[in-house]
Amino acid sequence: MARATRMRPKTWRLAVVVLAMVGACSFPGGSDPSDRLAPATDRPNVVLILTDDLDVGLLRRHGPRYPNIARLVAEGTTFENAFVTDPLCCPSRATILRGQYSHNHRILGNWSPLGGAGKFRALGHEESTVATWLREEGYATTLVGKYMNDYGGDRVPAGWDAWYGISGGHLSHDLNENGSVRHYDPAPFHLDDVLAERAAYSVFRPPEYGAPFFLWVGTQAPHAPADPAPRHEGTFSGVRLPRSPSFDEGDVSDKPDWVRDNPRLDEIPAMQGLYRDRLRSMLAVDELVGRLMGALEETGELENTYVFFTSDNGWHAGEHRLTTGKWTAYEEDIRVPLVVRGPGVPGGKTLPHTVLNNDLAPTFAELAGADTPKFVDGRSLVPLLGRGPPPVDGWRAAFLVEAATELGPGAIPPLSGDPLPDYWRKVPRAEYWGRPGLEAVRTEDRLYVEYGDGEHELYDLSEDPHQLNNLYEKADPALLARLRGRLAALRGCLGSGCRAAERGTDDAVGVHSPGGLAGGGLAPLAGDGDP
Repeated sequence: MARATRMRPKTWRLAVVVLAMVGACSFPGGSDPSDRLAPATDRPNVVLILTDDLDVGLLRRHGPRYPNIARLVAEGTTFENAFVTDPLCCPSRATILRGQYSHNHRILGNWSPLGGAGKFRALGHEESTVATWLREEGYATTLVGKYMNDYGGDRVPAGWDAWYGISGGHLSHDLNENGSVRHYDPAPFHLDDVLAERAAYSVFRPPEYGAPFFLWVGTQAPHAPADPAPRHEGTFSGVRLPRSPSFDEGDVSDKPDWVRDNPRLDEIPAMQGLYRDRLRSMLAVDELVGRLMGALEETGELENTYVFFTSDNGWHAGEHRLTTGKWTAYEEDIRVPLVVRGPGVPGGKTLPHTVLNNDLAPTFAELAGADTPKFVDGRSLVPLLGRGPPPVDGWRAAFLVEAATELGPGAIPPLSGDPLPDYWRKVPRAEYWGRPGLEAVRTEDRLYVEYGDGEHELYDLSEDPHQLNNLYEKADPALLARLRGRLAALRGCLGSGCRAAERGTDDAVGVHSPGGLAGGGLAPLAGDGDP
């Protein structure tokens, strides 16, 4: 494909001045891409906008209030069946970076010892991520915003030419800017606005760099406590917390113990306030999208750039008597928005294919012409981005959901000095302190869950989309046997074996590793530290 026309000289001179003022054109460790990159005239740019805890329902209900995100939808393709395979922030981000299920990258929680950025580095995973794959192919790589939970300090991970990562916990206002930590006073500087500046100006690069770029933009919003920009205070004041049929579920006698142990909801006003703040915080994200798209247009790069908009996991708020959070295998937590805009991608189109966060890394690799390592479990979405996608029946029939046990009484550690958020202090309930690990298989119309304590759930999603009626005790034994078989094939699968197991083909048999997440841990794997 032909490279888009570069920016006008006057625009470029202005961009240089702005970049000099904000320091957005510096690269760590002498890794200025102009020193090592040959001009590339036929490869697309790739941009990932990764929100934090954004559920599908928020955009479905209030999409018109976010005009720039709505523009992405109008000009791109929406995947109506996009899911994450581990609905927790850090495991999901590790999956996006590596294209693996959690049982393979072994980042099972948000902090040590089960997860966190430190464990990701200790396992050697930073040496082989989508950033390193694309950089080896001559891409200029930039990260702006949230990287992984428990990341802090001034270290720049491998594979990134330019780095503006949030340093500290999710309430931090510090950015590691290419190895130098800078604090942004939240009074004059709303952090998502700072990220918008960094993301937009990262597009303004000297023409002589000649290289395509990969840009990761990780927002704080709408993660609780969902701090909106001051200019957005008072918006959405009349919006009511959604109440689906499963909200404050009346009869949970068929649910597992960790759900049954929760009383009826008594914190609805606090949940209502958080919901409105989540909506408000997304207004700054929408403005970020607008600024970034404007920068791509101004530089002449928009028509040569793939933009992916998604979230690291979903979010529940009152469903099944659960207050606010994620982690479960319920639809609210595993289903995420995914919109793709780019060269040849049909505008205003919706696809029903089941796609995963496991698929993002191999997709970016194929778009960039990079090799995908054999350890990758996901599949490239490139065949779905044109006007003639393959049939749904031949794509993916099932996938694995896994979540380890991490939380317990007093088990939330301080993250780089962050205080324990009030929304956690006020809900010391069974939903946090009593939940076991889980493994589940999700098909087109079924969700089958096995918990580490021996309990089970089974839902017919075609008849019961809100997952009110657990059918496990009265299910047809033949159906249970098939679902158990699917779960057994996916549990511990590796690489191509995962893709085969998701299709349900015979070549998935025997292509797996020992262990699983339902018990909260894994059996050791040979070569576990290898990238």
